[in-house]
Amino acid sequence: MIIRLDPGGPIDLEGLGASFAALARFYARHHGQTQDADTSPRLFISKLENGSVIAEIVPYIVMLGQAVPFMQQAVVIANFTDRVAKVIRAFSGAEIPAKAELPSKDDARDIKEFIKPLVGRRGADLKISHARFERHDGEKTTILEYRFDETELNRATLTIDAELANPALPSPQSEQPPSTKTIHEAMLFFQQASRAAGKSAGRTGDRAIIPSVSEKPLPVYFVKDAGLKEQMVQGQTNPLTDTTYIIDAEVQLVDGEPKGYVVTHVHRVIEGDE
Repeated sequence: MIIRLDPGGPIDLEGLGASFAALARFYARHHGQTQDADTSPRLFISKLENGSVIAEIVPYIVMLGQAVPFMQQAVVIANFTDRVAKVIRAFSGAEIPAKAELPSKDDARDIKEFIKPLVGRRGADLKISHARFERHDGEKTTILEYRFDETELNRATLTIDAELANPALPSPQSEQPPSTKTIHEAMLFFQQASRAAGKSAGRTGDRAIIPSVSEKPLPVYFVKDAGLKEQMVQGQTNPLTDTTYIIDAEVQLVDGEPKGYVVTHVHRVIEGDE
């Protein structure tokens, strides 16, 4: 994810730090948090350029004190980029979200803090894009791009201030009983997995992303005594390296939000570039 902050003049360092911290909270809430905080993907700035503040941001996992790339980060960054832009567009009036996609108060606060260094600045400009690099230091291909001018940024801030005083914004408290939905022939990518037998209940260290449901890595369980996890991870293939599983699963939902998966059937294992 590449962010270009152009305030049209000097930018306060403390305000810039608070801006990026708000973006990190937004990411963690939607894309990074797992039960194990030590292995939750976190955002790192991999490059800063001069002139306007231009930052390349990449999700990494901290393991044994070192940052390592987060598997399937292209899927995560694409969704993260789109989600941030949609919240700004919603508050600036450029896009009317569906009721189910209304930003929460936490999202509103963090987006307000993220754009704060640009608010009220003449000629301010914000550009957010998701890019693919052909080589580490080579040519860049832009996949998604959003741009906001000073009018949109100022309007978004005013709207957020008004909405934060409005109790109609979604509350984080649970209002609906847990439920499930069935998915068929969906892609699953392991974010972390052990060689131990799969669990059907309790705490599990297995985490995976099913892009058609959520870009966040969620806990993964398996139908009891079906041997499904063994079928997926105990072969010759490293389940965390370029391996896609086509599965059926039950998605566990709380207030309509996916919180975990129960794998019920494995259709195929796709390795590498197959």
